[in-house]
Amino acid sequence: MTEPAWQARGAWRFLVAPGWDRPGFVEMLAQLGFLAQKSATPLAPPGRHRVDRVSLPGDGEPLDAVVKTYGLQSAWRDRRAAQIGSKAERAFRNALLLRAAGVGTPAPIAVAERWEGARLRESRFVAAYVPDLGNLRDELDRIYAQAPRCAPLMDLLQAVASAVRGLHDAGLLHRDLGNQNIGLRRDPADPAAPWRICFLDLNRARRVERATPAQRGADLARLDLPSDFRRVFHAMYFHGHAPSAEFAEAERRARAAFDRHTALRPWRHPFREARLRRAAADRPRPLRGHEIWIWDDRSAQAIPAYAAKDRRRYLPAANVLAALRHGAKRGLAVRHAYRALLAQSFQAPVACDGAIGLTLDPEPATWARQLEWLGRLQGAKKLPLLLRLCHHQGHDAWQWTLDQALHLHRQGHAVALALVQDRRAVREPKGWRQMVTLAFDRAHTFADFFEIGHAVNRSKWGVWDYREYLRLLDPVRASLIQHPEAKITGPACIDFEPHALAALLELVPEDFRFHALSQHLYVDRRGAPENFQGPFDLVGKCALLRAYARVHGFADDRLVVSETNWPLRGTGVWSPVTSPYETLDPRTNDPSVDEDVYAAYMARYLLLALASGHVSRVYWWRLAARGFGLIDDADPAAWRPRPAFHALHAFLENLSGATFAKKLAAPAGEFALEFARPGATPVVARWNLAGAPEYS
Repeated sequence: MTEPAWQARGAWRFLVAPGWDRPGFVEMLAQLGFLAQKSATPLAPPGRHRVDRVSLPGDGEPLDAVVKTYGLQSAWRDRRAAQIGSKAERAFRNALLLRAAGVGTPAPIAVAERWEGARLRESRFVAAYVPDLGNLRDELDRIYAQAPRCAPLMDLLQAVASAVRGLHDAGLLHRDLGNQNIGLRRDPADPAAPWRICFLDLNRARRVERATPAQRGADLARLDLPSDFRRVFHAMYFHGHAPSAEFAEAERRARAAFDRHTALRPWRHPFREARLRRAAADRPRPLRGHEIWIWDDRSAQAIPAYAAKDRRRYLPAANVLAALRHGAKRGLAVRHAYRALLAQSFQAPVACDGAIGLTLDPEPATWARQLEWLGRLQGAKKLPLLLRLCHHQGHDAWQWTLDQALHLHRQGHAVALALVQDRRAVREPKGWRQMVTLAFDRAHTFADFFEIGHAVNRSKWGVWDYREYLRLLDPVRASLIQHPEAKITGPACIDFEPHALAALLELVPEDFRFHALSQHLYVDRRGAPENFQGPFDLVGKCALLRAYARVHGFADDRLVVSETNWPLRGTGVWSPVTSPYETLDPRTNDPSVDEDVYAAYMARYLLLALASGHVSRVYWWRLAARGFGLIDDADPAAWRPRPAFHALHAFLENLSGATFAKKLAAPAGEFALEFARPGATPVVARWNLAGAPEYS
């Protein structure tokens, strides 16, 4: 690429991009200062440099341009500019390089400079104006605050990562690649159109023949992304693979250096920083830290914004202290209750009807089809059902869900409602209060129970400090005063974390009574439900959790498992363990299973939980979901029942009307449970650790 040469006109000199060297053009450039004062629209707050939108006269239509006027600088910087080029010249030449490589940046038009000896008195860079140009900083702030959805966020990060990779492959290191310098544009008439990326402020950029991994990592260090989103961004940059150690170490070092540089800025530029703080005082602060909360429709969960190490920085010591207090006050009582309950496992008759429930997705587009498949699964007897009322979905969705809950109740189902929080429910409790009040007002006469809070021991669901859970309970207390007959369950921890449950129960006031303890009891990291986590298999876990409920005086000390399943292998970002982005690298410690194993584990989980006597009900999550459901809904036109669907149908058919009677003697590694049936021979469920139960 042949680069333009300087043209001199008296005290001025000019660089003009190919195609713009027209008669009278450079003379017009000498008048940029006057034209900017006459017709400029500022595009940035006042500072050392000015950025204006200017209409420049031309042969035909006026030229819509952006003029960046660089401020005066010190003598030594002028000497450096004479050697390597001014900021305007470097921005101009780097923009030409990117345009030639097909990388997005506003089209460079010209540079106009006036020198007095060795001093640069005026310096301007002219580029084409790009309409509707936003930037990554503002778009991320908008997503965090107004539209916290995972799929659009991932699409945005992928577009930016691909563009940055193109920038580096073109032989340019930006060296100031903050979010504000990554321009975004999308067709206003088509919000679903791909993002177009434009790199801005190229005056610090440096050309390299071939960027090394360390150079690439250091150049990405100024991106402002939560650490897990940053991990995903780096994988996107490397086309689905995790970066090399060289890249990661250079990025870490450069990020740490930039953080120190930023922290010292008020000391280096106290007056400028004070002015910026005053200007920003009236603007709403963007969401950062633990206030960032993103929902993923594909895996039906909130996704973590931060890696585990960074999440721990936001978790208060009060969480641990509450668990320690509980251990000191009630630990011995819980231990004694656990031993007694564990000894009672499989010793009492347990009725099967009504013990196995299912969760449906209250989604209007698929609701009729879900009910159709529910009918095929359950037969004549109505299954207990659980519906989620999600705070982030808003008032219309709450009303619709409650309408369907009432309809299901009238059809003969026992219907429970799970009240699911987001971070906004904690930060701005008015909306949470509205949802809770609406749910109790409309459903208190028929709801089997209300589960209060969702996976509150996982910060990605919005609760970082366990004391924040008490804020979620405030409107529930008020609703219970109005509707004392309503039953509530909670605090709905996920996985097996008795220390978290202990901390939450320690904080909940003594006069706030849960009817039963509900838990999202997954065992997928341990494989089969019979496998141990420390000294606890599934039955031991249920006995220990039930011991907490007994010690705390719950009306029904038996456990409600309100969510469980296994993630399915090969389902990509629809799986809860591979969302929000699936890399191409081999996975380690992957709990995903194939469909046949999922079906076997499900049936064995239900049999053990039910027959142990420690669980009053298990709700399977959920009927239809591509990454974890009984039905694969990947093809909207042709849902496919998985082996687990048929396994649950067989479970319900064989044990309809039955009562668990006793656990039969069996060789090591094998299990046999006998169920009595009125007016019929008993049915025995048998299995070993290699297969699915058989009924005889």
